[in-house]
Amino acid sequence: MAADRQAPSILGFPHRPEWGAAAHRKALAGHLRRCRDHAGIAPRQAARCIHSSEATISRMETGRTAFKAAEVEQLLDTYQVTDPRERARVAELVREAAKPEVWQPYANAAPPALRPLLAMEPAARRIISYEPQLVPGWLQTEEYAEIVIRAYHPTKPAAEIAERVALRMQRVKMLRRSESPPVLLAVMDSEVFRRMVGTPGVMYRQIKHLLALLEELPYQLQLQIAPLTVGAAGAIGHPVVHLRFFTPEYLPDMVYLEQYEGALYREKPSESERYQAILNNLCGVATPAEQTRALLEQALNSWR
Repeated sequence: MAADRQAPSILGFPHRPEWGAAAHRKALAGHLRRCRDHAGIAPRQAARCIHSSEATISRMETGRTAFKAAEVEQLLDTYQVTDPRERARVAELVREAAKPEVWQPYANAAPPALRPLLAMEPAARRIISYEPQLVPGWLQTEEYAEIVIRAYHPTKPAAEIAERVALRMQRVKMLRRSESPPVLLAVMDSEVFRRMVGTPGVMYRQIKHLLALLEELPYQLQLQIAPLTVGAAGAIGHPVVHLRFFTPEYLPDMVYLEQYEGALYREKPSESERYQAILNNLCGVATPAEQTRALLEQALNSWR
């Protein structure tokens, strides 16, 4: 019987505004689904309680819609959630989930396929990234980013290119924050430093920027370079990002697979674990992070 099972709790998910609205919305969505399951109530019955549709309950339980405080309160009543601490935490999450996403100030320039990654990466405890073609977006200089974005979108107006660059520049700020910053483990193919983006001067300043970031963020940033000798381990062919969160019991791992004109996301444990293994293998055969500075200095000299 439902009463014999321990009621789900949301108290383990903290109220952390720096994690962003999406993380709070996703955690709350999963909690509402677990509460409904624990109460033994079907989605259609839950929908009737808030005078809505079964599709609305589905969207609420997958975090694909905004939460209305009154509806959430009604659902908690229906699910017999009476603990005042639980209800207070839910109310905090509802308020946080209603705040703008980190990409919304750049809504005109944020590609829809990238928005889930932009929304969730502030809540990550650890990010592993593999980039076979370019310096990862978090670590690009403004001029490098502008050249890359313009190459991908040659017909876009200058104002939109500038907005996309501004969006890319703000992403590194999460590594600098004082409260629970994520750790970024970035692996780049060695050819990234041989492929000229812009001019030799652009490349020189980009590599100097990477060296400066390693100096500034010794605990939050780890870079590895994968030489051609890693063979098949480095032949992934497209950027991969694996996010692991501070509260995995509420936020499952997320994998972002970049495509030329879109992206795929993987959150099923079997899929995220597979990409975790692929990236772990790549990190294991790439040049150790302790040697990255020396390799960057060598690359720097080649662009003088």
